[in-house]
Amino acid sequence: MAITLEKAKLYLKIDGTDDDALLTDCINAAKAYLIGAVSDFDTSYEKYDDFREIADQLMYDLIAEYYTNRDARNDSRANLNYMKQSMMTQLQNYAAGGTT
Repeated sequence: MAITLEKAKLYLKIDGTDDDALLTDCINAAKAYLIGAVSDFDTSYEKYDDFREIADQLMYDLIAEYYTNRDARNDSRANLNYMKQSMMTQLQNYAAGGTT
């Protein structure tokens, strides 16, 4: 996938290397979440630009949420917000050449 540590740090406006290990874990968790939630994720990601664009944005959003809320003590982030859920639904219902 196209999300690298450097790209995630740029997206999150993180300088330095103190949180690199944590951020790498957040990237891996976001990738695993999408692969588990979307059938044929890897195939569609490689084959369709519009799928990849939605997936990358959702992945950035998930990484940001994981990173920002890493110290959360409650379960208030148990559900995806409307935007993230909508993007996830588009990926899950993806049809070749566009989203349904």
